Parts: sequence; C-alpha cells; structure tokens
Amino acid sequence: MSLKNSNQGYQISSLLALLLLIAGGLFALYYLVLDPMPYEVIESATFLDRIAVPFDWVQIGPLAYPINIDNFLIFQEFHSLPMAINPMESYFFFGLVFLIASSFLTMLSGFNKMAIVAGGIGWIVLVTLCNFNGLNIGGASANLPLIIVLVGSLVPVIFLHIWGQNLSFILKWLITTMSFGLAIFILVKLSPITQPILFISEYSTVMALGLCIAWIFWNGHSFVSGIYILLARTNKDLGMKISYQMGIISIGYLATLFLLFMEMTGDLVTPFFGFSPLYLLIPVGALGWVSFNSKINQIPKLAADGKTLKILHLLGFGLTLWLCWKLIISGNQPGEELVKHLFLYSQIGFTLFFIVYLFSNFLSIMDSGKAIDEILYKPYSLPYYHLRIGGLMAILVLTIYAEGIISVQLNALTNNIMGDYYYQSGQQLEASILYENSWAKYRKNNKAKHLTAQLLFELNQPTLAKQHLEESFAEYPQVDNIILLSNRLHREDKLFESIFYLEKGLDMFPSNPYLANNLALFYVKINQEEKAVQTLEEHAQNHPTLLSNLSALRTKLGFKGEMNENPADLIGQINQLALNNASANLSSNALKSAIKSGLEKEQSPMLLHAGWRNLLSDRDRSDPSQELTFLDSLSKQPEMADYLMDIQETAVIRSLGAGRISEAVKNLNGLAFRNPGSAGYYLNLSSQVLAQNLDFKKAARELIVAEEKGFKAFQPHHIAILLLSGYNGNAEEIKTEYQVISPEFLSESAGISKQYFDLIKNLHESFPQRLFSEWKSFPDSELKLDLSVRLLSYKAHGLEVNQIQEVGTYLAGHIENREELAKFLADPNWQKEETLTSFTHWLGLGEELTANPYFTPLVLAAAERINDPLTQYELLNDISQFNHDPLLWIRKIQAARRINLDNYADDALAKLREWVSDSELEKLNF
Repeated sequence: MSLKNSNQGYQISSLLALLLLIAGGLFALYYLVLDPMPYEVIESATFLDRIAVPFDWVQIGPLAYPINIDNFLIFQEFHSLPMAINPMESYFFFGLVFLIASSFLTMLSGFNKMAIVAGGIGWIVLVTLCNFNGLNIGGASANLPLIIVLVGSLVPVIFLHIWGQNLSFILKWLITTMSFGLAIFILVKLSPITQPILFISEYSTVMALGLCIAWIFWNGHSFVSGIYILLARTNKDLGMKISYQMGIISIGYLATLFLLFMEMTGDLVTPFFGFSPLYLLIPVGALGWVSFNSKINQIPKLAADGKTLKILHLLGFGLTLWLCWKLIISGNQPGEELVKHLFLYSQIGFTLFFIVYLFSNFLSIMDSGKAIDEILYKPYSLPYYHLRIGGLMAILVLTIYAEGIISVQLNALTNNIMGDYYYQSGQQLEASILYENSWAKYRKNNKAKHLTAQLLFELNQPTLAKQHLEESFAEYPQVDNIILLSNRLHREDKLFESIFYLEKGLDMFPSNPYLANNLALFYVKINQEEKAVQTLEEHAQNHPTLLSNLSALRTKLGFKGEMNENPADLIGQINQLALNNASANLSSNALKSAIKSGLEKEQSPMLLHAGWRNLLSDRDRSDPSQELTFLDSLSKQPEMADYLMDIQETAVIRSLGAGRISEAVKNLNGLAFRNPGSAGYYLNLSSQVLAQNLDFKKAARELIVAEEKGFKAFQPHHIAILLLSGYNGNAEEIKTEYQVISPEFLSESAGISKQYFDLIKNLHESFPQRLFSEWKSFPDSELKLDLSVRLLSYKAHGLEVNQIQEVGTYLAGHIENREELAKFLADPNWQKEETLTSFTHWLGLGEELTANPYFTPLVLAAAERINDPLTQYELLNDISQFNHDPLLWIRKIQAARRINLDNYADDALAKLREWVSDSELEKLNF
C-alpha cells in the first residue's frame, strides 16, 4: 500500500468524522438549549362557545329590538399526550453507532498487542451488556446471538491485525463493516421476537454509551491540560506568570464542577448555575483535541499511530454529542443523568489530580517562557500514571458519596430502552410494566411515569393509572402528569378535585402557562369568572394561547372594547373579531385580511367554520355571490359534515348582510326543516327579519311555529309582533306562560303611537295614495319622519312626482345622505339609472334591485327592465310570495295574462281580493 493512498484514506476518514462531529453538535445543542424536554407533549385542544352579537337594529317607531346572530369564541384547553417515539430516529441512531463501532474495530486492528487485547476485552464486555441474548435465538436468553456478534465483529479485527496490516484503511473498514453487518443481518433473520431490528436499534444506545464513557474518561483532564498547553505556547519567550493564571482557572473550573455535582446530588437547595453539565462537553472536546495532539507528538509509542488516534478522538467526540441527542429525544432521563454524573465524576477526579501532577512537576519552570508545553507528557512516566490512578480513586469516592446512584441510573436506563422497544412494537402491557419499574428505581424519569399512566388508561385500567399520577404528584410532580390527572378527573365530573390538583400544581410551577390556562377554564365552570380572568391576566404575558383565551373569556363575560393586544395567531384573531363584533366595533381591514389568509391555509373544520362565521357577521351590502359559492363548496367537503348546518347558517347571515331578504328567509325555513332541534332559533330569526320589513303577519306565523318547536326566549317585541298581526290570543298565551311584559305603546291609551301602528301594520297591503293621504294628516313628530322614510321606501312607485317631492322635502332636514335624497327628488324617474342609484344609495342598499322583495319601487323598476314576458312574470310571482302590495299584484296579474296564463291570473286576483276591496279595484279600472 502506497503512502499516498494511506494518507488519502485517513484524510477522507478525518473529514467524515469532522462532519459527524459538527452535525452531532448542532443537534445536541438544539435540544439542550431549545427543547430539553421533548418527551413532555402538551398540546392544545380547541372547543367552541357561542356568543350573541348584534347584527342589526330594528326601529319601528317605539318598537325597537336587536337582531342578534351567533359568533364563535374559540377556547383552547391543554392536554397531555403520550410521547410519540419515532422508530426512524432509533434506526438512524443505530446506523450511526454501527458505522462508528465498525470504524473503531477497524482501527483496533492496527493497535499494538497490549492495546488490542485491552480493547478486545472492553468490546466483549460492552457487547455482553447490549443484551443481544434478548433476541432469543436458540431459546430464551440463549448465548448464541452474543457468540454470533462477537465472531462477526472480532474475527476480522484479529485477521487484519495478523495478516492485513498492509491493506488500505478503506479496504479494512469495508471488510470489518461487512462482517459486522452480516452478523447483525443473521440475528435479525433468526430472531423470533417482534421487530428484532428495532430491538437492536434501541440497545445500540448501550453500545454508544460504553464507547462514550471511554472517550469521556480519556478526556477527564482535557479542559485544564488543554488550557495549560495554550497558555504555555502563548507564554513562549515572554516569561509571564502563567502559574497564577493556571491556578485561578483550575480553581474556578473545579469549583464550577463541584457546584454542579452538588446540584446533581441535591445538596444545593437552590440551583447555582442552572445549566446542564453536558454543555461542558463541547469545550472539553475542543481542548481535548489540543491536549491529545500534544500527547501524540510527545509520546511516539501510544496504542496506535497518531492519525488513527486523532480520528478516534473525533469519532468519540461526535458520538458523545449524538448520544446526548438520542437520550434527550427519547426521553431517557436516567441515561442522560448517568452521562452527567460520569462526566462530572471523571472531570472532577482527573482534573484534580492533573492539577496536582502539573504543579508538583512543572511549577519551577512553568513561568520560564520556554517551550514547556512540549514536555508535559514527556517522559510518559510514573507520576502521570499516578494521575490516572488517583483520578479513578476520586471517581470511586464521588460515586460512594452519591450513594452509587449510577448503578440505579444504569438499571433504569436499560428498563427505559426495553420499554421503548415494547412501546413502539405495540406491546402495551409489557411496556407499562417496564416503565413502571424504571420509575420505581429512579424518580427523575418523567417520561416513564407519564407513559405508565397513559398506557394504563389505554389498557382500560383508569383506577391504577390515576394512582400512578397521584403518586407522581406526591413524590416527584411533573406538569404533564398534573394536566393528565386533572383532565381525567374533569371527564369523570370531579371538577373540584381537578381544580385542587391544578391549584397545587401552579403553586409548584408558578409560571407554567399550561396549568394556569386549564385552571382558568375550570374556574369558569364553577362560576368564578373574576378569578379565571385574573389567573389568565397574571400568566398570559406573551403566550398566544392564554392571550386568545383571555380575549374569548372577556368577550363571553361581557367585556366591551378592544384589547390592547394584536394577536398574531389565527385563533386569537378570530376571538378578537368576535370581541369587536360583540362590542359593535368595526374591525380593521388588516385584521380581516390576516384572518382570511390564515383560513386559506387552515385545515381544521372547527376553525374554518368559526372563522368564516365571525368574518361574515356584518352588514356588507356588496354582492355576496362569490362568498356564498365558496361556503357552498366548503359545506360539501367530507370533513365539514359536522358543521354543515353552521356553514349554511353563515351563508344565510351573509345573504342578510347583503340585503337578500327573500333568499335568507327561505334558507332559514329550510334550516328549520332540516334541523328540528334548532328550528325554534331559525324561525325566530326569520320572524325578526320579516317584522323588520313590516311583514307582521308572516313574522307572527313564523313565531308561533317557533314556539311549537321549542323556542322560549320571548321578549316584549315578540308580543308586539303577534298583536300587530292580529294574533291576540297567541300573544296572551305566550305572555302568560313565559311571563313576558306587554308593550304599552300598543294600548288604546298610547295616542299617536297607536295611530302610527294602525297605519304601519298593514302598510304593504295598502294603496300608496291612501297612505299618502294619511301621512299628510299625521301630526308632526318623530313618528311622521319614520312614516316618511317608509312611504318613500315601500310606496314611492304609486305616488305622483309632486307627492314624492313633498314627502322628500319634509324629510330633507332630518336625515343623513341628504345629497343622495336630493338627487333622487330632483328627477324621481324610475326608468333612469341615475335615479335608481341615488335612491338605493340613500337607503343604503346594494346594487341588486330585487334583493329585498319589500322595496316595491325597486322591484317594479327591475321588472320593467326585463324584456322577456315569462321572465318578468316569474320575477313578480316570486316577489309576491312575500310582498302583498296591491300594485305589485296587479302588475303580476297583467304579466300572467300577457303570456296567456289566465288561470294563474284569476287565482292571483282572487287572492288579491282578500285584502283589497272590489271598489278599490274598480277605481283603478282593473
């Protein structure tokens, strides 16, 4: 083998090892810094609450009432879920460990005799601890799997050590990897257990742990030795007092390690630093490279050549970081704590004795300014071996001081590994037993205790599961278990017990938003609203879920006005819109645009229907066709089936907002028919809309049916509608049964109000000329102004130009939109577009002339613009189902006769005579 090929192979290996190290460092740092507890899976579940918001206000003289519609408030309650362990993460980690172990075995073949013997013995011990016998090949816990692995891994090492020293590194690595891989393949094929590759992958954590412990112990004094070497190189030819600097650094580092150790053992009540000892792995590994490189240069006869040992250092460093990642993402806290303890033990022990070694042997020349860094390990003498022996003794002392906790951690670690295998392979009972045993041995083991309870719930053992949660609460409380226990008690209607655990939990974890949020929601259930709001206000801060719930709760409790917060999340924005709607505040276009953008990306049916309801809950007179088409397509999606009626109701509200009265009333009746349980609500809404347009008879009939369907929320304005329509008996029954106050403005003593309502209640059925005459004789008052608006709105088609102008002139000084009214009065010609535009703008209507069937002037103007007689008749016929204006019906009859529908014309005439006398018809020459 040429020297060039050998160097090339080592360069590639070094580069790959460096990439492995960098990637491992990034992943480990991410979870150490940003997500140290991924095993705690707490997610929010949403539920809806309805709130009535004012959609419109009806003012018919002294008769006034709001038309309310439902908006949705979205509350979020936190639930604790079982950790979802991804088998692919286990397979990936096993792949890393397999490749690194294969690289270690390849390099082991190039070690000297004593080193290869020691390495081989260590490998045998490590493989034995990896529980390959658990694959049950040849019987339960038989030794055959262990033999297969040892043969497949060590035979190529021995062969290459004896006969393959001249082979290239890459070729040796391929031989070793293929042999080791073949052994694993045989085990997987022969094993009778469920998913043997998953079993091996999980236990690869033990193999990685053994290799990492060796690397950690080897770098026990690397921090101090590396800094000493750097200081010595810097001091070359300068002669500074680096002994003082080394003394301060050494004492500071030892003090840091000791305080961390005291925190780990629980002897410090308050954490001193509050950071994980695993953060120190990175500086130890980096300074270890400096120290190790210096050792290789000074001692030519180490275990192997320098290039091999450098690659081993990088691989060990990288694997240690990847092990930290694996232990954190799998929630194996005993394993994580074991690494922390062993790391601290080794750092304290070896650092302490290295300082003694350093100052006892090199203090006299440390400040000389000479190249003293080049003699730190030269000769590799007895004092340095004393350092290692002393360090091991210190580790033993620290282990005894910690009461041998590492043995318990190791036992709990393997139980967790086995539990993860059973959990991922669907063997829930076995997994629960192992997790239970793991927590019983080692309390700092959150995932094990939580999954024990979760699995017991799934195994239909709720009593035992709650016992475990209560035990966790008493001995080692954790947030996810408190949430799980409180939610379970809530499901069992033990609300006060649930609140007790949340309150105590919040005392233990005073800044935890999950506990505060759920506690506030439960306070609402026991009518402690002020306490609920206070709890959310104290803990909301910048937490979007709590801010959203606070907004929803304030709205539910009648808080008026906008909040100061500008929610960035979709749920918070939907709740903010509901608050604005409830407060009758206009929402900004920015808020509406943000909600629309969020809904376009949203998949949740609940959020979709709630968001669109709140968005479309205003009086928008623009053409609603596009939004109605969208809502129709939305309702046809299979996942929206549970919200079909609500979406259809939203479409009705949008139609109402656009002024499409006939369409809205028809759809409300359709909803009442298809949804009997809510029929009373829909019919009441329809009744209020009809009464708003002075169709009291139809409104009363809707109201009577609504009462039959279960509607009970009767108010004085309902009684007024029934009385105005002539249903006095029904009004009296409802007033008596539901204890409703009768409106005084309809009594005989009401004076001008009584006169007003006598005129209004049959306005649509009356001829315009008769109404004009009564209007002229009506006393000047606010009610006459009201009559003036209604006379122009509903009856201007039957008035002369001078009459229209007279009524308009009376109005001109008392209303808004005077400019539009003036334009209309200047030339009230229904054939001109300018006239119609001014008229609709004055009334605040949209461009659709037939949207509201009660605005007869607009309807007739629209009919005049239709050239096809049949289409014209169909329009007039549809409108006549609502509007009983005599002139409208006459035009309908005429249209029917023009297309030879005499039977229909005769039927319409017969119906017209129900409210129009023959003498009145004769006056019209009809």
